[in-house]
Amino acid sequence: ATIDTPTTDMRWKVGDPISFSGSATDAQDGNLPPSALTWTVLIQHCPADCHTHLHKVIPGVASGTFAAPDHDYPSYLTLQLTATDSTGASATTSVDLQPQTVDLTFKSAPSGLSLAVGPAASTTPFTRRVIVGSQNSISATTPQALAGTVYDFSGWSDGGAQTHLIVAGAAPASYTATYAVSPNQDISPPTVS
Repeated sequence: ATIDTPTTDMRWKVGDPISFSGSATDAQDGNLPPSALTWTVLIQHCPADCHTHLHKVIPGVASGTFAAPDHDYPSYLTLQLTATDSTGASATTSVDLQPQTVDLTFKSAPSGLSLAVGPAASTTPFTRRVIVGSQNSISATTPQALAGTVYDFSGWSDGGAQTHLIVAGAAPASYTATYAVSPNQDISPPTVS
């Protein structure tokens, strides 16, 4: 089995059409027909330990196109081509495809508060690397205490709601959550008597 396109130097962003093509030869059968070919698109997600998500299986074609999926970074795609001959014997080859990435910076006013990007929260200021074109949920926790003062969320620099989705563009971007001193300086849980 041979993958002609794409090659490992291709870089994709979410939604890009990724064209693929390949072929296979067999010692007994010669050139195998497209019906003997199966393409598999895997997402390799590597936040700490890598694990694999099956994205798409495309059977019976020598070429085609699929749309690059949206996924948390760090992740990349593996495109596999499996060829099966007339006796049922098979061989698989693959190519890894890395995404285009961009850095998003998150700040708060005052600095040092906690903001959530996707499933993880961090103390500002911080930067997250994401895939270009990806949708990312950002959330400003409220109320929050910092150095003995309680703050309420008042607004995002992009005008979005307290929790909203942003789409990562090709250029680095910065998002700031502004807070105001809360009129209620007690965020301790109510006591149970």
